[in-house]
Amino acid sequence: MNFEYSDPQTEIEEFFGGFFHISAFGRIEPGDQEKFREFLHRTAPPPRTVVYIDSIGGDVDAAMGIGRLIRQCWFSTSIGTYLLQPQHQSDLIVPREHTCGKCISSATLVYLGGRLRFYTAGSEFGVHQFSFKNPTAESIYHSQRLSASIAAYIAEMGIPAAFLELSAGTSGDKVTFVSEAQLKELGVITGGMTKPIWGVEIQQNAMWVRAERDSLWGHGKVILIYSPTDGFTFAALVESMGRENDLMSFPLVEIVVNGEDRRINISDRCIRAPAGIYTILMSKLLNDEAQMLAHSESFGIQIRASAQSEIFLGIAAVSTAGAEAKLQGLYKLGTA
Repeated sequence: MNFEYSDPQTEIEEFFGGFFHISAFGRIEPGDQEKFREFLHRTAPPPRTVVYIDSIGGDVDAAMGIGRLIRQCWFSTSIGTYLLQPQHQSDLIVPREHTCGKCISSATLVYLGGRLRFYTAGSEFGVHQFSFKNPTAESIYHSQRLSASIAAYIAEMGIPAAFLELSAGTSGDKVTFVSEAQLKELGVITGGMTKPIWGVEIQQNAMWVRAERDSLWGHGKVILIYSPTDGFTFAALVESMGRENDLMSFPLVEIVVNGEDRRINISDRCIRAPAGIYTILMSKLLNDEAQMLAHSESFGIQIRASAQSEIFLGIAAVSTAGAEAKLQGLYKLGTA
């Protein structure tokens, strides 16, 4: 597989950001995961770079290795090619052309590595069984091992087992092309925002319910915490994405509930701290505020320069669908 990197070409592109992309094209050969690792070390693309894939597949182990590197680097994926066009001196933004492409066989495993996964109409996404020609006892053993590795990889990428079942339903000498609608239904295509993942964690002195979601505006977590000693606390981890100073200094901090129908101003009691790629924001809650979150349809956090500002940093309200019992159970525990 070949890899090419393009970064911002003009000062205006550098100012606005978002002009980084990688093209990954051609057959996937054994060892290409190391080739990709060396490529990343040499070019150092930033997080959120989009990897455009145009490949009919190849070596499965290499494909999974490339996919894992894409996930670790916080890259997104799309299908096709994205090429710079001839530049004129007067161009503030250099034209780029996206052409539809193919993502077939093991190339689909590379695609699954994207934290956000995009699809352009006209692209082809094709799956089938991964198998060996002229099977022998040894190749059958390797095929079984490979199947287990693929199943583990797909689960690691957060893709439902139904995707693997779809692939297994097509023999290795044929290809099933999957529609955009079906890929969305399977959670393979995310577009600009993933569905939230809710979970419960328990430590010795605290219990919390948290949601995690990725989007074009960054990765984020919102958390409702209960501790017998401290009562209820709200916490959020906001991917800073170069806005650390604003996240730490903007004066207005609000928990937004049910979209933006209700707001809880926590500006005077919010503790903020940088933590790696995130900015952490925490605030103690009154019982009625915790009840509002526990029984809400969604909640998030907004950090703004003023109440008049229409632009916010933070996490847009996260749907609580499917997490109602967890949130309300935590609230009942804290008020029993």
